[in-house]
Amino acid sequence: MEPTRSPQATLNDLLDRILDKGILLNTDMIISVAGIPLLGVNLKLALAGMKTMLEYGIMKDWDEAQRAAAMRETEINRPPLGRDESIVFSVFGTHWYSKGIYNSWRAGTICITDKRLVMFRKMPAEVLFEIYYEEIKAMSLQKRDHFTGEKRKELHILFKDNEVARLHTKDIDALKKAVENILKEKGLSLEDNPVFPEKKEVAGDFLQPEEDVTHSEKMWYQLPSEADGGIRSQWKPGHLYLTNRRLCWWYDFERKLLFEIPSHQIMHVTVQNVQFGTAPVQEKSLIVLYKRGKESKVACFSSNGASLGEWVESTGGADKRK
Repeated sequence: MEPTRSPQATLNDLLDRILDKGILLNTDMIISVAGIPLLGVNLKLALAGMKTMLEYGIMKDWDEAQRAAAMRETEINRPPLGRDESIVFSVFGTHWYSKGIYNSWRAGTICITDKRLVMFRKMPAEVLFEIYYEEIKAMSLQKRDHFTGEKRKELHILFKDNEVARLHTKDIDALKKAVENILKEKGLSLEDNPVFPEKKEVAGDFLQPEEDVTHSEKMWYQLPSEADGGIRSQWKPGHLYLTNRRLCWWYDFERKLLFEIPSHQIMHVTVQNVQFGTAPVQEKSLIVLYKRGKESKVACFSSNGASLGEWVESTGGADKRK
């Protein structure tokens, strides 16, 4: 290969040459100080376009590994299917996941196969949700509040064990129609005018076995604390829950229960005006009188005044001290 020189050559010409033909650098270098050799460098460098590299057998192992990885990625674009199972409809959507302290819409591809409804996430590969058609009891399109401040339609699917799955996609009507078509083909029918159970979401994983939330709301709690030898109180934001067993308050910041009292120890619940913080104005608050051992204690919660009356009714309302 003869060296060439062209005064008209540009940077683009150099790059084209490198990509097309490539360059090889093979050099030995010795670094000396005061005539004494200290470092020796043996450098071999090949620089070329990938096509040229592969033609000469360079980086062939890397290329094969990348192609294999790409092939595996292509294979996980859909959920694992059973024998003779095929996808008849698919659309990108989200599924509401709520277990323990984790509550979130999870995104993936909703696939309707000839055997089941399944939602699949590509990276990392995981089946997020699946249900066989024989387990579906009813379906309903419902409008729910979204964090954008607007209402949007969701597909609620009621299972025979009374669990409810919530799905959302851009064309929710098409998703519902596709499920209905496959059910019709299989000769499966759905209940008319079904009752979908309302499941109250909780901020933390504190519910006991067979304990259900009957009432919940974001509430400020007047948290008592010891300071300078006395008791002071400070308003903290969190969630107040009434279950079939107890009344409890979850502190959002520390993610733990800071107040709980069994329902049978609640003596009286009412609404009164209470000073909120250091401001001179008073806010309507929920006052709970309860029994702790032989002592009578008071807990104070504050929220939108319009909803406090519901809490009085849900906790019994009437004076229980008699």
